[in-house]
Amino acid sequence: MAKTTFTSIALFTLLHSAAAHYYFPHLIVNGITTPEFKYVRYSSLPDHVHDHNLTFGQHRDVRPNEGDYSDPDGYTGKEYPVYGEFEDEYMTDVRCGRDAFAYGAAKTETATIVAGSAVGFRIKEFVDPQYNNGIFHPGPAQVYMSASADPASDAGDGDWFKIYYLGPSSNTTWTTERATQINFTIPLATPPGAYLLRLELPFPIKDWPGHSQWYVNCAHVRIVGDGTGTPGPTIRIPDDYTSFDEGIGLTTPGVDFNAGLEWYVPPGPAVWTGEEEGKEGAAEAAEAAWRREV
Repeated sequence: MAKTTFTSIALFTLLHSAAAHYYFPHLIVNGITTPEFKYVRYSSLPDHVHDHNLTFGQHRDVRPNEGDYSDPDGYTGKEYPVYGEFEDEYMTDVRCGRDAFAYGAAKTETATIVAGSAVGFRIKEFVDPQYNNGIFHPGPAQVYMSASADPASDAGDGDWFKIYYLGPSSNTTWTTERATQINFTIPLATPPGAYLLRLELPFPIKDWPGHSQWYVNCAHVRIVGDGTGTPGPTIRIPDDYTSFDEGIGLTTPGVDFNAGLEWYVPPGPAVWTGEEEGKEGAAEAAEAAWRREV
């Protein structure tokens, strides 16, 4: 066990020092990539950044060329992830990203999407090409939705149901490694209404509780269609995650960041797919409706 711990921590330290952080400011609908942060909440203050060496909730001032943060006003640097100390009071950041509710929610528009549409999130492309090598801190990608009366004022403290999971591609490799976007489908049976649409991509760390890295972004969407499904099961975030979940702390014997992934079990509930049957021409209707929006 000591050897495993040393290996995992050494690997984490090596990867943590690399230029590897990323975020997902672009929503993709039916193949159309939308402008960054138009429908996705941006995270971090434009002139501040949470430093991973500070305690949660503290900030330090940074100049544009010194900071690692996302900023819709044009600055481009990498962004620190949320660190997975789920027992910490600041872990509400894992819902939609650092400070995303306080500083991003009210500025984010809502995209209209027809149930059954192909949707995705794309990572940021940076001015500095060293950051444009895709996802380098890979892990499982999961997509959640939460019904919302008003996404612009929704803190994400309601019920979440999972609609997508992308796991490892082999016993030693994550499918998300070097990917530039995560693509999925809104279940056709999704009831119409407004939702928070949340992508999470944790970088799990074995034998070092509280140091998993969470790359999380939320989009504001309004689903239209005839769906009458009952999404579930649901969870609360971060309430129903812990640092010691087997999908977060890699507590399953034989499972590590790059080994034994055939036994990996992701955190959270089962994926809700909705009803299998669909209406005629759903894809064509979805694309036509979206193009009218843009």
